[in-house]
Amino acid sequence: MTRYGFDEQRGFLVRSWPTGDGDLVADVAAVPAGCTSQRAFAVAEALTTLSRFLWRAYTHPASAAGSVEVNTEGWRRQHARDASAKVVENVLKPNLPSDDGRLTVSYNRVEEASHRLGRALHAIRDETLTATIVEEARQEVSALEQAELGDLSGRARQAVALTREDASPSRSPPPTESCRRSPWAGTHCSPTSIPP
Repeated sequence: MTRYGFDEQRGFLVRSWPTGDGDLVADVAAVPAGCTSQRAFAVAEALTTLSRFLWRAYTHPASAAGSVEVNTEGWRRQHARDASAKVVENVLKPNLPSDDGRLTVSYNRVEEASHRLGRALHAIRDETLTATIVEEARQEVSALEQAELGDLSGRARQAVALTREDASPSRSPPPTESCRRSPWAGTHCSPTSIPP
């Protein structure tokens, strides 16, 4: 999962994620002049929360919960995963407090995290920062989708530091032909081995 922070010395939002060999750290965006540290920290925290819930959909897939019947754990997990498709839309058009102070809050963690990020950006009101953060959120969703397909390169490499409740079908290829013919012929060969 990607963690975000605010470098107060330089005025930059930064990110880091594990690669299995250490953390990769990069700048995300310069915070506009006049933006308070409190608001910058709110964006960083909202990004971290969104990332945590997106990657939870990877580590806790609906398929591992058994049933996806209405109001089951599997159903809730699937709804959280499905909400990733609307992350960008929610960030750009978040639920904001009404004139009388009421706020619509979603029970779906991914959906609410994306609205919360949108509200944090709305408080800063900077189009350039918003566009950069929207692209950052889009890339995080894309990395999740890439990892689900078994491609752990680039940003999706952070999935190597996570543990799934069940094996990803795309990460469990069938045994090699030599294993099928003679499963115990090689030193690293078993019926369930993944070819190197």
